[in-house]
Amino acid sequence: MPDADSRGAQVDPREGLYRALEVPDWWDLAADPPRARSFAFKVNSPFSANVASMIGLAGAVRHMEEVLHCSDGGIVLFNCGQAGTVGFDARHELDPQYPENKAHANVYYDGPNSRRKRDAKVLVEMCETVHTPRF
Repeated sequence: MPDADSRGAQVDPREGLYRALEVPDWWDLAADPPRARSFAFKVNSPFSANVASMIGLAGAVRHMEEVLHCSDGGIVLFNCGQAGTVGFDARHELDPQYPENKAHANVYYDGPNSRRKRDAKVLVEMCETVHTPRF
C-alpha cells in the first residue's frame, strides 16, 4: 500500500463517492432498502470508487454495467470527508484497467488493522443506497 505522500491528489472532502457493489455478499438484501455490509469496505485496501460530481449516478450505473459487467449490482453513496474521520483516504488515481474514467478514485484505509472492521461498519452507516441491487 503506498504511503500518503506517493498517492494521487486527495479528493475534496465535500465530494460524494459512489461505490459499486457487485458481489451479493456485500449487501444486506433483507434490509429495506438493501444496505451495504461492512465487508464491502474491509475486503480490499484500496477499494475503487467514483467521484459523484464527475460521473453522475447515470454514469456510475453505466460504468458498473458496461465496465464491471454487473447489471445486477447496486451503488452506495458516501461523503469523502465523513469517511476520512474514520481513517478512509480518497485519492484521485488512474484505474489501469479503465484509464478513460477520469472520475476514478482509490480509497485507502489508514487506520489500524485492529479497528478496520469497526471503521468499515461506521462507513456503512454513512452510506446511502442510490441504486438498488437486483440479486
